[in-house]
Amino acid sequence: MRHLLSSSLALALLSLGCAAPESGDAAGAGPGTPEAEDGDGEWAAELAAHREEIHGKFVSYGPSPIAGTQRLSAEPPASRPVYLTREDRTFAFADAPVPAAALSLAKEGSGWTWEKRGDEVSCTAGEEPAESGSTVSGDVSFDVSGIHLGCHLGADEITCIVYDPERPEKKAFEHLVYYPPDRSYAVPARLVRIAEPDEVEMLTSLGRKSTFVRYARIHFQLEGREQTLTAYKSTYAGEWSDSLFVPFRDTTSGQETYGAGRYIDLVEPEGEALILDFNRAYNPLCNYSPAFNCPIPPRENRLAVAIRAGEKTYPH
Repeated sequence: MRHLLSSSLALALLSLGCAAPESGDAAGAGPGTPEAEDGDGEWAAELAAHREEIHGKFVSYGPSPIAGTQRLSAEPPASRPVYLTREDRTFAFADAPVPAAALSLAKEGSGWTWEKRGDEVSCTAGEEPAESGSTVSGDVSFDVSGIHLGCHLGADEITCIVYDPERPEKKAFEHLVYYPPDRSYAVPARLVRIAEPDEVEMLTSLGRKSTFVRYARIHFQLEGREQTLTAYKSTYAGEWSDSLFVPFRDTTSGQETYGAGRYIDLVEPEGEALILDFNRAYNPLCNYSPAFNCPIPPRENRLAVAIRAGEKTYPH
Protein backbone atom coordinates (compact mmCIF):
# COMPACT_ATOMS: atom_id res chain seq x y z
CA MET A 1 0.00 0.00 0.00
CA ARG A 2 2.58 2.45 0.97
CA HIS A 3 4.94 2.66 -1.91
CA LEU A 4 2.95 2.18 -5.06
CA LEU A 5 5.27 4.81 -6.46
CA SER A 6 5.01 3.78 -10.07
CA SER A 7 2.94 5.50 -12.71
CA SER A 8 -0.06 4.26 -10.77
CA LEU A 9 1.09 5.39 -7.34
CA ALA A 10 -1.51 8.05 -6.91
CA LEU A 11 -4.24 5.78 -8.02
CA ALA A 12 -3.81 3.23 -5.34
CA LEU A 13 -3.30 6.14 -3.01
CA LEU A 14 -6.36 8.06 -4.06
CA SER A 15 -8.12 5.99 -1.45
CA LEU A 16 -5.25 4.81 0.75
CA GLY A 17 -2.95 7.79 0.70
CA CYS A 18 0.36 6.15 1.54
CA ALA A 19 3.74 7.79 1.57
CA ALA A 20 7.45 7.70 1.03
CA PRO A 21 11.17 7.67 1.76
CA GLU A 22 13.22 6.99 4.70
CA SER A 23 16.42 8.91 4.36
CA GLY A 24 18.14 10.94 6.99
CA ASP A 25 18.14 11.15 10.76
CA ALA A 26 16.67 13.44 13.37
CA ALA A 27 19.16 16.13 12.44
CA GLY A 28 17.95 16.05 8.85
CA ALA A 29 20.82 14.29 7.11
CA GLY A 30 20.33 13.16 3.55
CA PRO A 31 19.94 9.57 2.35
CA GLY A 32 22.66 7.18 3.35
CA THR A 33 23.41 4.01 5.26
CA PRO A 34 22.11 4.17 8.84
CA GLU A 35 24.29 2.71 11.53
CA ALA A 36 22.30 0.55 13.91
CA GLU A 37 23.48 0.90 17.48
CA ASP A 38 23.46 -2.85 17.99
CA GLY A 39 25.73 -3.39 14.99
CA ASP A 40 23.15 -5.37 13.06
CA GLY A 41 24.64 -4.65 9.66
CA GLU A 42 22.14 -6.62 7.59
CA TRP A 43 19.15 -4.91 9.19
CA ALA A 44 20.80 -1.50 8.78
CA ALA A 45 21.68 -2.16 5.15
CA GLU A 46 18.12 -3.24 4.29
CA LEU A 47 16.70 -0.15 5.94
CA ALA A 48 19.17 2.08 4.10
CA ALA A 49 18.34 0.48 0.76
CA HIS A 50 14.62 0.94 1.43
CA ARG A 51 15.10 4.62 2.25
CA GLU A 52 17.31 5.22 -0.75
CA GLU A 53 14.78 3.62 -3.10
CA ILE A 54 11.91 5.76 -1.85
CA HIS A 55 14.05 8.89 -1.85
CA GLY A 56 14.69 8.30 -5.54
CA LYS A 57 10.98 8.28 -6.20
CA PHE A 58 10.47 11.55 -4.35
CA VAL A 59 13.01 13.31 -6.54
CA SER A 60 11.81 11.69 -9.79
CA TYR A 61 9.98 13.51 -12.57
CA GLY A 62 6.80 11.44 -12.56
CA PRO A 63 4.50 10.73 -9.61
CA SER A 64 6.66 12.25 -6.89
CA PRO A 65 4.34 12.79 -3.89
CA ILE A 66 5.91 16.17 -3.25
CA ALA A 67 4.89 17.30 -6.77
CA GLY A 68 1.15 16.68 -6.29
CA THR A 69 -0.90 19.82 -6.93
CA GLN A 70 -4.47 18.76 -7.75
CA ARG A 71 -6.94 15.93 -7.36
CA LEU A 72 -9.60 15.86 -10.09
CA SER A 73 -12.64 13.68 -10.59
CA ALA A 74 -15.46 13.43 -13.12
CA GLU A 75 -18.46 11.20 -13.76
CA PRO A 76 -19.20 11.83 -17.44
CA PRO A 77 -22.44 10.55 -18.99
CA ALA A 78 -22.03 7.42 -21.09
CA SER A 79 -23.28 9.17 -24.22
CA ARG A 80 -20.53 11.80 -24.56
CA PRO A 81 -16.85 12.43 -23.72
CA VAL A 82 -15.29 14.49 -20.97
CA TYR A 83 -12.44 16.88 -21.76
CA LEU A 84 -9.35 17.49 -19.66
CA THR A 85 -8.41 21.14 -20.01
CA ARG A 86 -5.25 22.99 -19.14
CA GLU A 87 -4.76 26.65 -18.32
CA ASP A 88 -1.10 27.36 -17.59
CA ARG A 89 -0.30 24.64 -14.98
CA THR A 90 -3.87 24.11 -13.75
CA PHE A 91 -6.16 21.34 -15.00
CA ALA A 92 -9.91 20.82 -14.94
CA PHE A 93 -12.58 18.60 -16.50
CA ALA A 94 -15.06 20.11 -18.96
CA ASP A 95 -18.09 18.69 -20.76
CA ALA A 96 -17.38 20.55 -24.03
CA PRO A 97 -14.38 20.60 -26.43
CA VAL A 98 -13.02 24.00 -25.40
CA PRO A 99 -9.80 25.30 -27.01
CA ALA A 100 -7.85 24.59 -23.80
CA ALA A 101 -8.64 20.85 -23.98
CA ALA A 102 -5.53 18.65 -23.82
CA LEU A 103 -7.32 15.32 -24.25
CA SER A 104 -10.74 13.68 -24.13
CA LEU A 105 -12.03 10.44 -22.59
CA ALA A 106 -15.19 8.66 -23.66
CA LYS A 107 -16.73 5.53 -22.13
CA GLU A 108 -16.58 2.60 -24.55
CA GLY A 109 -17.91 -0.69 -23.16
CA SER A 110 -15.76 -1.65 -20.18
CA GLY A 111 -13.01 0.84 -21.04
CA TRP A 112 -12.36 4.43 -22.03
CA THR A 113 -11.24 5.71 -25.42
CA TRP A 114 -8.82 8.59 -25.14
CA GLU A 115 -8.00 11.12 -27.84
CA LYS A 116 -5.21 13.64 -28.01
CA ARG A 117 -6.42 17.24 -28.28
CA GLY A 118 -3.23 19.12 -27.46
CA ASP A 119 0.17 19.20 -29.15
CA GLU A 120 2.24 17.48 -26.44
CA VAL A 121 0.18 14.70 -24.90
CA SER A 122 1.12 11.05 -24.40
CA CYS A 123 -0.54 8.17 -22.55
CA THR A 124 0.91 5.14 -20.79
CA ALA A 125 -1.21 2.16 -19.75
CA GLY A 126 0.71 -0.10 -17.41
CA GLU A 127 4.21 0.21 -18.84
CA GLU A 128 3.18 0.42 -22.49
CA PRO A 129 2.40 3.52 -24.56
CA ALA A 130 -1.24 3.87 -25.63
CA GLU A 131 -1.82 5.72 -28.89
CA SER A 132 -4.50 8.37 -29.29
CA GLY A 133 -7.76 6.67 -30.20
CA SER A 134 -7.01 3.49 -28.22
CA THR A 135 -9.17 2.12 -25.41
CA VAL A 136 -7.68 1.97 -21.92
CA SER A 137 -8.93 1.23 -18.40
CA GLY A 138 -7.78 1.04 -14.80
CA ASP A 139 -4.56 2.86 -13.94
CA VAL A 140 -3.11 5.02 -16.71
CA SER A 141 -0.91 8.11 -16.87
CA PHE A 142 -0.81 11.11 -19.16
CA ASP A 143 2.07 13.48 -19.77
CA VAL A 144 0.88 16.90 -20.90
CA SER A 145 3.64 19.31 -21.91
CA GLY A 146 5.91 18.38 -19.01
CA ILE A 147 3.22 17.77 -16.38
CA HIS A 148 2.39 14.23 -15.25
CA LEU A 149 -1.11 12.99 -14.44
CA GLY A 150 -1.82 9.68 -12.75
CA CYS A 151 -5.41 8.63 -13.46
CA HIS A 152 -7.74 5.83 -12.51
CA LEU A 153 -10.43 5.08 -15.07
CA GLY A 154 -13.13 3.25 -13.16
CA ALA A 155 -16.46 1.85 -14.25
CA ASP A 156 -18.15 5.26 -14.23
CA GLU A 157 -15.71 7.71 -12.66
CA ILE A 158 -12.37 9.22 -13.62
CA THR A 159 -9.96 10.34 -10.89
CA CYS A 160 -6.60 12.01 -11.56
CA ILE A 161 -3.77 13.48 -9.54
CA VAL A 162 -1.69 16.19 -11.18
CA TYR A 163 2.08 16.13 -10.53
CA ASP A 164 3.85 19.34 -11.43
CA PRO A 165 7.68 19.17 -11.35
CA GLU A 166 7.70 22.97 -11.05
CA ARG A 167 5.75 22.98 -7.80
CA PRO A 168 7.88 25.07 -5.40
CA GLU A 169 7.83 22.34 -2.75
CA LYS A 170 9.12 19.82 -5.29
CA LYS A 171 11.92 22.08 -6.46
CA ALA A 172 12.96 22.78 -2.85
CA PHE A 173 12.77 19.15 -1.70
CA GLU A 174 15.99 17.60 -0.41
CA HIS A 175 15.00 14.66 1.78
CA LEU A 176 12.57 13.52 4.43
CA VAL A 177 13.39 13.60 8.13
CA TYR A 178 13.65 10.49 10.30
CA TYR A 179 14.49 9.44 13.79
CA PRO A 180 17.86 7.68 13.97
CA PRO A 181 17.49 3.96 13.18
CA ASP A 182 16.78 2.08 16.39
CA ARG A 183 16.70 -1.73 16.40
CA SER A 184 14.71 -1.75 19.66
CA TYR A 185 11.69 -0.51 17.70
CA ALA A 186 11.77 -3.59 15.43
CA VAL A 187 9.75 -5.72 17.82
CA PRO A 188 8.69 -9.38 17.69
CA ALA A 189 4.91 -9.56 17.35
CA ARG A 190 2.07 -12.05 17.04
CA LEU A 191 -0.62 -11.78 14.38
CA VAL A 192 -3.97 -13.11 15.57
CA ARG A 193 -6.45 -13.30 12.70
CA ILE A 194 -10.04 -12.33 13.44
CA ALA A 195 -12.38 -15.29 13.02
CA GLU A 196 -15.05 -13.25 11.29
CA PRO A 197 -13.44 -10.15 9.74
CA ASP A 198 -15.79 -7.19 9.41
CA GLU A 199 -15.78 -4.16 7.17
CA VAL A 200 -14.98 -0.77 8.69
CA GLU A 201 -15.03 2.73 7.25
CA MET A 202 -12.19 5.09 8.00
CA LEU A 203 -12.68 8.82 7.73
CA THR A 204 -10.20 10.39 5.29
CA SER A 205 -8.37 13.69 5.12
CA LEU A 206 -10.81 14.92 2.48
CA GLY A 207 -13.81 14.18 4.68
CA ARG A 208 -14.73 11.02 2.82
CA LYS A 209 -14.70 7.39 3.87
CA SER A 210 -12.51 4.46 2.81
CA THR A 211 -13.63 0.89 3.38
CA PHE A 212 -11.27 -1.72 4.81
CA VAL A 213 -11.58 -5.16 6.34
CA ARG A 214 -10.60 -5.42 10.01
CA TYR A 215 -8.45 -8.50 9.51
CA ALA A 216 -6.21 -9.21 12.52
CA ARG A 217 -4.81 -8.01 15.84
CA ILE A 218 -1.07 -7.53 16.26
CA HIS A 219 0.14 -8.14 19.81
CA PHE A 220 3.59 -6.93 20.93
CA GLN A 221 5.49 -5.42 23.83
CA LEU A 222 6.94 -1.94 23.96
CA GLU A 223 8.39 -0.13 26.97
CA GLY A 224 7.60 -3.21 29.04
CA ARG A 225 3.86 -2.99 28.31
CA GLU A 226 1.55 -5.12 26.21
CA GLN A 227 0.36 -3.26 23.11
CA THR A 228 -2.15 -4.09 20.38
CA LEU A 229 -2.74 -2.71 16.90
CA THR A 230 -5.35 -3.73 14.34
CA ALA A 231 -4.22 -4.74 10.86
CA TYR A 232 -6.54 -4.10 7.91
CA LYS A 233 -6.85 -5.34 4.35
CA SER A 234 -8.19 -3.49 1.35
CA THR A 235 -8.60 -6.59 -0.82
CA TYR A 236 -8.63 -10.38 -0.64
CA ALA A 237 -7.68 -10.86 -4.29
CA GLY A 238 -5.01 -9.68 -6.69
CA GLU A 239 -1.54 -8.25 -6.32
CA TRP A 240 -2.05 -6.65 -2.89
CA SER A 241 -4.09 -9.41 -1.26
CA ASP A 242 -1.25 -10.35 1.13
CA SER A 243 -0.71 -6.74 2.24
CA LEU A 244 -1.63 -5.61 5.75
CA PHE A 245 -2.26 -1.94 6.43
CA VAL A 246 -1.49 -0.72 9.97
CA PRO A 247 -2.37 2.96 10.54
CA PHE A 248 -1.60 4.29 14.01
CA ARG A 249 -1.17 7.31 16.23
CA ASP A 250 1.10 7.60 19.26
CA THR A 251 2.02 10.31 21.74
CA THR A 252 4.45 11.92 19.27
CA SER A 253 1.61 12.57 16.80
CA GLY A 254 1.05 16.27 16.29
CA GLN A 255 4.34 17.03 18.04
CA GLU A 256 7.36 15.36 16.48
CA THR A 257 5.44 13.29 13.94
CA TYR A 258 2.55 13.97 11.57
CA GLY A 259 -0.59 14.95 13.44
CA ALA A 260 -2.98 12.61 11.65
CA GLY A 261 -0.78 9.62 12.41
CA ARG A 262 1.50 7.30 10.47
CA TYR A 263 1.28 3.99 8.59
CA ILE A 264 3.14 0.69 8.48
CA ASP A 265 2.72 -1.84 5.66
CA LEU A 266 3.33 -5.54 6.27
CA VAL A 267 3.31 -8.69 4.21
CA GLU A 268 0.99 -11.22 5.83
CA PRO A 269 3.05 -14.08 7.34
CA GLU A 270 2.05 -17.71 6.86
CA GLY A 271 1.76 -18.22 10.61
CA GLU A 272 1.47 -15.80 13.51
CA ALA A 273 5.05 -14.61 14.04
CA LEU A 274 6.25 -11.37 12.48
CA ILE A 275 8.52 -8.39 13.11
CA LEU A 276 6.76 -5.06 13.53
CA ASP A 277 9.44 -2.52 12.57
CA PHE A 278 8.46 1.03 13.49
CA ASN A 279 11.61 2.27 11.74
CA ARG A 280 9.54 1.85 8.57
CA ALA A 281 6.64 3.93 9.83
CA TYR A 282 5.83 6.60 7.25
CA ASN A 283 3.59 9.59 6.78
CA PRO A 284 0.37 9.66 4.76
CA LEU A 285 0.86 11.40 1.42
CA CYS A 286 -1.41 14.22 2.53
CA ASN A 287 1.54 15.41 4.64
CA TYR A 288 3.17 16.48 1.36
CA SER A 289 0.23 17.65 -0.74
CA PRO A 290 -3.50 18.39 -0.41
CA ALA A 291 -4.04 16.39 -3.61
CA PHE A 292 -4.16 13.10 -1.70
CA ASN A 293 -6.96 11.40 0.19
CA CYS A 294 -5.58 9.67 3.28
CA PRO A 295 -7.32 7.38 5.79
CA ILE A 296 -7.11 8.66 9.36
CA PRO A 297 -6.04 6.01 11.90
CA PRO A 298 -9.07 4.86 13.91
CA ARG A 299 -9.34 5.17 17.66
CA GLU A 300 -8.54 1.48 18.22
CA ASN A 301 -5.03 2.11 16.83
CA ARG A 302 -4.01 4.89 19.17
CA LEU A 303 -1.00 3.96 21.29
CA ALA A 304 -0.34 5.58 24.67
CA VAL A 305 3.43 5.40 24.15
CA ALA A 306 5.92 7.46 22.15
CA ILE A 307 7.14 5.77 18.96
CA ARG A 308 10.37 7.64 18.27
CA ALA A 309 11.24 5.67 15.17
CA GLY A 310 10.51 6.04 11.48
CA GLU A 311 9.49 9.21 9.71
CA LYS A 312 8.98 12.56 11.40
CA THR A 313 6.56 15.20 10.15
CA TYR A 314 7.55 17.06 6.97
CA PRO A 315 8.84 19.70 6.97
CA HIS A 316 10.30 19.58 10.47
